[in-house]
Amino acid sequence: MWLMAVGAVLLGVGATGTLLWIWWAPRLRSHMRLASAGRDESGTVAVAAGDRQDWVEQDDRAAGLSALLSGLPWFESLQLEILQAGWLLRPSEFVAISILGGLGLAAGLMVLTKSLLLGVVGGGLGGAVPWMLLKSKQAGRSKALSAQLPDALDMLTSALRSGFAISRGLKLVETQMHPPISVEFGRVLEEVAFGISLPDALDGIVLRTKNYDLELLVAAIQTQLELGGNLAEVLDNISSMVRERVKLSGEISAATAEGRLSAGILVAMPFAIAVIISIVSPEYLQPLFHTQMGYMLLGLGAGLLLVGGLIMKKLIAVEM
Repeated sequence: MWLMAVGAVLLGVGATGTLLWIWWAPRLRSHMRLASAGRDESGTVAVAAGDRQDWVEQDDRAAGLSALLSGLPWFESLQLEILQAGWLLRPSEFVAISILGGLGLAAGLMVLTKSLLLGVVGGGLGGAVPWMLLKSKQAGRSKALSAQLPDALDMLTSALRSGFAISRGLKLVETQMHPPISVEFGRVLEEVAFGISLPDALDGIVLRTKNYDLELLVAAIQTQLELGGNLAEVLDNISSMVRERVKLSGEISAATAEGRLSAGILVAMPFAIAVIISIVSPEYLQPLFHTQMGYMLLGLGAGLLLVGGLIMKKLIAVEM
């Protein structure tokens, strides 16, 4: 028994350490790159060629996993989802974080509860947490983009009416507004500077964000570039519509806050109580994991919990 406990502790420590290294290494290397960078004769930041090669070689912290996953059809779609969340991670690194998170939580629960089944369940939950955080980050970033878009459209409209080109208006939004919208518009301008046409660069921002309001802006600009017309007036109308959508979304979110909180508590409560009871009195729940009736009750409870969660999600979901 003590060997299993020691092994679980070592597994948990190793998984947690590797997880932290994968997640924070890009930020640490970014600070190191800035600290070691010099300036060339034109005043721009430059990094020595040898240092740049070192950074390239160190960039992928899960190269073997990248080679294994790169042929799978969902590899590129996962990369797009990570970009939608605004994370600087490769798909292989994200998968590694999920695996290590599951192993770490499984080891911790096995040490605390002495139950292999709870460890397996905890490992599944630990592996699912990064995916839930990814979806939550995507939704939050999309919401932030929609909230910033009316002000960006007003700024872009003013620039167009002052006689500036569209690219100059996008540059104004990039320099005067905060992320995430400044980051996305900056990427569009960088792609244009590298030779990509403006319509194609705008298609990229739609692909990266999956935001309906940004799609309207992109469609308006692409139509104007192809057919002409009064773009400033169109952007004014889009700005008013987006502002009303953001206001309505806030009202809906406030109205459904209590239901969402209740749903989260009801779904999490059985797992939290099971972990607490296993720690306080490990023998109390043993019949659930060692008898046929216990297995049947666990399956029934899991099924009812899943059905209840889906019903509550349907009740509080409001289509816009």
